[in-house]
Amino acid sequence: MLTCRVCGKSITDELELEAGRTASGAVELDPARGTKRYWGGQWHYFDSLACRSKFESAPNTCAAE
Repeated sequence: MLTCRVCGKSITDELELEAGRTASGAVELDPARGTKRYWGGQWHYFDSLACRSKFESAPNTCAAE
C-alpha cells in the first residue's frame, strides 16, 4: 500500500491505471486516485494534487513517509 509523502494518507494501488488518452495518444492518469513525482532519485507518492504542490514548494520539509 502506498502512502502520501505529505499527509501520510493511504493511496490506492490503482494509482497508475490508465484513465484515458489525450488527442495525441498520450496516457492520462486519474489524479483522484493519487499522483506521483520523481525527485531526489526516487518516486514520491501523493493522495492529491494539493499535497504534491506542497511537496514541490518545499521538498526537504515534507517529512511523512
